[in-house]
Amino acid sequence: MKLIDLLRAKSEGQESLLFKEHIIEALQRAKQLKNFIDANKESIKCQQLKDIEFFEALATAIILHDLGKVNYEFQKMVYDKASEEWEKVKEFLKVLRNVNLKDHEVLSSIWASILLDNSEWNAKIRTAVLLHHYNGYFVNEKDLMGIVEDYRENIMLYLKFLIEKKDEIDDFLNDLLNEINEKFEEDFIKSAVSKIQKINVFERAKDLLEKIENREDDISEFADFYNINNENPDYDFMLFLGCLRRCDYSASGGVDLELEKINNMEDVYTTLKERIKTKVKSDSLWQENILEKIDPLKPIVLVAPTGSGKTEFALLWAEKNNRKLIYTLPLRVALNDLFFRFREADHAYFEKEFVDVLHSTAFIEYLGREKVYESGDIEKKLTAAKLLSSPILLTTPDQVFLTSLNYYGSDKVLAVYPLSSIVIDEVQTYDEEMASIIVKTLQIVQKLGGVVIVMTATLPPYFEPFLKGEVDFTDLQFDFIDLQDIKENVKNYNIKRHKIKVVDKALVKYVDNDKKDKELKKGKKDIDISDELELWLDEFKDKNMFIVVNNVSKAIAIYEWLKNKDYPNIFLLHSRLIEKEKSRRIKLIKELIKPNKNEEEISKLKQEGEKINPDKPAIVVATQIIEASVDLDFDAMITEISTIDSQIQRWGRVYRNKDQDYNKEEPNIVIFAGEQEEGKTKIDKGTKAIYDKKVIEKTIEVLKEFEGKVLNYDDERAMVNEVFNREVEVEGYQGTLKDFYIKKIRENLDFLKYFTVEKKSQAQRVFRRIAGIQVVIPEIMKHYGDELTEKFAEIVENLDLNKITWEEIVDELNKKLSNGLNKIETKWMLKKILYEYSINIPVFYWEGGKLSNLRTHEFKGFQVLKLSREQAEEVYWYGIDKILKKEEEEVYFDNII
Repeated sequence: MKLIDLLRAKSEGQESLLFKEHIIEALQRAKQLKNFIDANKESIKCQQLKDIEFFEALATAIILHDLGKVNYEFQKMVYDKASEEWEKVKEFLKVLRNVNLKDHEVLSSIWASILLDNSEWNAKIRTAVLLHHYNGYFVNEKDLMGIVEDYRENIMLYLKFLIEKKDEIDDFLNDLLNEINEKFEEDFIKSAVSKIQKINVFERAKDLLEKIENREDDISEFADFYNINNENPDYDFMLFLGCLRRCDYSASGGVDLELEKINNMEDVYTTLKERIKTKVKSDSLWQENILEKIDPLKPIVLVAPTGSGKTEFALLWAEKNNRKLIYTLPLRVALNDLFFRFREADHAYFEKEFVDVLHSTAFIEYLGREKVYESGDIEKKLTAAKLLSSPILLTTPDQVFLTSLNYYGSDKVLAVYPLSSIVIDEVQTYDEEMASIIVKTLQIVQKLGGVVIVMTATLPPYFEPFLKGEVDFTDLQFDFIDLQDIKENVKNYNIKRHKIKVVDKALVKYVDNDKKDKELKKGKKDIDISDELELWLDEFKDKNMFIVVNNVSKAIAIYEWLKNKDYPNIFLLHSRLIEKEKSRRIKLIKELIKPNKNEEEISKLKQEGEKINPDKPAIVVATQIIEASVDLDFDAMITEISTIDSQIQRWGRVYRNKDQDYNKEEPNIVIFAGEQEEGKTKIDKGTKAIYDKKVIEKTIEVLKEFEGKVLNYDDERAMVNEVFNREVEVEGYQGTLKDFYIKKIRENLDFLKYFTVEKKSQAQRVFRRIAGIQVVIPEIMKHYGDELTEKFAEIVENLDLNKITWEEIVDELNKKLSNGLNKIETKWMLKKILYEYSINIPVFYWEGGKLSNLRTHEFKGFQVLKLSREQAEEVYWYGIDKILKKEEEEVYFDNII
């Protein structure tokens, strides 16, 4: 048997097992990429991707990138040691037994040094081969002399092996290159093969070995590596590296890099316009009128009301661009809703196979919507999404907008920018630190020829100058779309939806422990609730209502207070509830506030102990998690004060789907601003922990000026602008709030010039600011779950079983249940159960607090908490905060990202 038919690239059971198979599959992905670019070349602006030399270099890098796997340790790792084939490979490689070099890409870079002469493209190829997996050279200098010094004895042994095994190696290379030539007709691949064939590998190996043995000081000149600077990246090189890694990883994952069945992106968008017209029941779309007047390949900003059709505008804009679409939203729940709307709802906008979703729990969407378990289907879908292979991808911004932090792996994302139309929706949810990262990343997208649309109902005024290139640090040139001329045709633009009332009292007050009122009713504890709340509850007694507060402890206090008042249909929503229970409550709330209630569905969703009356309105007590993540429409709202943009987001859940102006005398939005002290509003510490005090103060001023007026969309935008144009004195600065935030973003951008991280997880923590820890409570799983969940909980809580594999877990469950569970299907179901019974908490909740003391161990990345049955029930109904000490409750706040 020939060497070409023995050497492996993967372990038993993986696709493209043999070395030659993996190389051919990776070249097939390069072919897919080239075909995609050729088919859509009119809409792709990046000239490098249209250069034949780029693809010749890419094919060369693919052929060379895994040659370092021709070594004893690697082949030993991927082979069944009892096989006849392994005995043959072992005999061939036995002289390399002492080559201790775990990073095969380092040896691959030695192959690339031998097989390529010196040119700028060859230097890039060597460097890309070296960096196609993570190693220390990502942050250190890339230089042949340095590599030799790091691994001198190993490299010398390896070069001697190549020279001694000249005939076998020569046959192996010739067989590989001949097979590639037979498989592909593409000129760029044949050119790469020809280039490698011209090199006398053994003479070059002898020359390099001699230089190393003689310790010559010009080893670096033997083979140039490309000089890259992580603090000032060369994005053309990063594009090349990203294309190599996308080809490599998609081949390993058995997924297309670009869907082969799509000849042109027109195939994806072909029926989109008609589907949208069917969905909105109109033959005329205001979006079309705007798109006819703009250059779709220029970056644009669309500011339009909630529910006006911004999503449809983005889709029609992407259709006109004829590119892949990456649609970002900050919240997973909203993304999941779009995933359903785009591909599964009545009149879905796209064919199901064209749309994927990417976020931390995306696998649950595939489990729930497609029932896919077999043959690694879910792994393939997740791999395709992570490689941004889908024509339409829905994702969170931290997956695609952190490339400016230059973490390892960001090149794979960079490589897709030139091919994509990118949507940034709900941009108002990002603070100035996050905004800085987005602005810096947008400059990279622009350099690589990507196109972007920024969409929001309330664009923060301090964002605008950066998008227009009016501020140092950016050369962005976004066009702003003006809807004034057609606002009569834009849904929700002119409708007057909200009438506000500002109450100069605190909705919730913290009571000092040494001054507690002895008459505080049960459930109030150290939080006092305003008497004015009951007056407004009576005013709104026939309305579906939600009460929004600024942290979890306040929400729990109001919820308990309402329960003690014996109100029916009372619900608590915040981010630190068990995921499964939070989802159940949202479904039940939606049913209760619908005009046509489904009492059978309500009965199914109702839990034992809940006081539910379908004939009565619902009251939902929530933190800011409800602002943008849950599509609910209430009749009235009572809310704590927050910043003006947050306020308007909250109001968007009131009188949402009506097509007539609000015309009642009483307000439908009541805002508790805070207690008055010496003529000024006192902002409580829970609110100040989340929102900027100066913005709150200016928000209160402006809200009072608009009090009593029925507000339309233009009024609400004017309020945002008015707040940020107010003068403040803060941190030694005097000027408008808008200019203060511009100053902070400029400082952040200056800092980001010199800031990089090594790993994507670090970049995500920087972006989100608050790192999350996932906790799971077996006692809740046992008490509230089905039989499978209960038995799984016994494994989760067992310290002796915390290291076992998923396959072993299924075996254990089969012993307990005697069900003959399918291993692949059950593995994914168990992952889903873990997530559904988990709570995501911020790191600062964990470090040095009560929760960390309740931890017993870690299970599959989840921190396991041991609680009593009573504690577990409290967490199930109220959330994790219920079992914390009161001093902890007062400080911490709800994390919405």
